[in-house]
Amino acid sequence: MADSEDHVWRLANTVHGKDVKLAGGGKSRPLSPSGKARLARIVNKAPEVMVKVTGRSRGSAGHLKAHMDYITRNGKLHGETQSGERITDRDALRGLHDDWVAKNDFGSKGKNPENATQSVGIILSMPPGTPPDRVEAATRTWARETFGGKYDYLMARHDDTDHPHVHVTVRAVGYDGKRLAPGPADLQQYRERFAHQLRRQGVEAEATPRQARGHVRKASRSPVHRVERTGNEPRVRAAEKREVRKETAGPKPPAPHDWSRDIQARQDSIKRAYLGHADELEKGPQADRQLARDIRRFVAEMPVALTRKQAMAVELQKVRDQHPGRGSPLPPAGTATPAQRVQEPSRPSGPDRGDNAPTRPKGR
Repeated sequence: MADSEDHVWRLANTVHGKDVKLAGGGKSRPLSPSGKARLARIVNKAPEVMVKVTGRSRGSAGHLKAHMDYITRNGKLHGETQSGERITDRDALRGLHDDWVAKNDFGSKGKNPENATQSVGIILSMPPGTPPDRVEAATRTWARETFGGKYDYLMARHDDTDHPHVHVTVRAVGYDGKRLAPGPADLQQYRERFAHQLRRQGVEAEATPRQARGHVRKASRSPVHRVERTGNEPRVRAAEKREVRKETAGPKPPAPHDWSRDIQARQDSIKRAYLGHADELEKGPQADRQLARDIRRFVAEMPVALTRKQAMAVELQKVRDQHPGRGSPLPPAGTATPAQRVQEPSRPSGPDRGDNAPTRPKGR
């Protein structure tokens, strides 16, 4: 896993949503060998790992059971627990389910709300072409390092998509009675640990935040993404377009929001950090100078930092410039526009709809 000194992009800190200026005028400390290696992976665009919380099973009326059935394909796929026990049939799966429900209730000392979380589902995935056996081996070590001695878990590998991936379902109540509630910082740590384990398996992998790659827009939430894949327009996107048309209808473009300026300031600080490293590396041997050139190329190719609504506004203005006086609509969902190609949303490499399927059974 990367050390803090290997966070070579140096994301700006925030206080109450405001960016804090970087100390030292953006100057960089000498890079460690591991820092140089990480920079090389970033600028050469090593495959990015995906670690995602897919959902939570709640209550005691079959939701956890349905989720366990889903990740093991009703017991047809072998599961593996934190102790290394192999779950090879549906009877063993039912026994594990009952054990988890009882342990959660006992761990909560009888204070288990009716809709309390029973398990947290996590998926770990890599792009097509990654050897599935190595993804599974890296996940096994990742799960042991992350949850071993603290939480029960069940993992199962899926080979039904081009993206090799493993589901890890973690019992929500830990051995100390605390509930698992991973936040953004935890997920980034999970990604870095997974990338580290993949590299130990001989698989090139990285785990940089999307901002460090020049992307400011979050990927669409799973329900929105599924609607977009059908070519239809989600309601949230239609509402965004109406808001963009309203904001850009006046004779003068609207002033940028404070948060928009903060996003741009953060991206500028990231670029300065990269270029600061390049300045230092240019003083070194040939290998360092080559890395400096690669860094400058990477920064020059970073996409323009536009939010989704800003990209819509750019495209709408282009349409108006081409057709003066005509209120041409924005293109429908699923249509790639020039403004969208300026900066595509950074969707992590991951499997298809099967991985984003809700864990809640139908009818609930």
